Amino acid sequence: MIKKEHRLTKNRHFQFIYRKGESKQTRFLILVFVKTKFKPFKVGFSVSKKIGKSVVRSKIKRRLRESFNQIEKKINPNFNYVFIAKKDIDNIPFLEVKKEMQQCLKKANLLNE
Repeated sequence: MIKKEHRLTKNRHFQFIYRKGESKQTRFLILVFVKTKFKPFKVGFSVSKKIGKSVVRSKIKRRLRESFNQIEKKINPNFNYVFIAKKDIDNIPFLEVKKEMQQCLKKANLLNE
């Protein structure tokens, strides 16, 4: 589970990141990130209603959160992140979701190996 201090919860915070942030994408994920001056980084996950019904969207968000938990120690803490799911992400296995997330972070040079 993601710690409370690392969660993006307010719509205005998501909107700020969408407006001011840079984005990188892979086949199944889009990463939008923006530099922050506050220390505990924030992360949010977005899954559109176009992807599926609530059960499917919740499953995708759980997978994204767990993937992020596993790579949380490797990311750059000076940024806020929003991961946006793309179509067909519900058809891939969990390990593939984790690889997609790592690829997005590598493309943005935000992953510390």
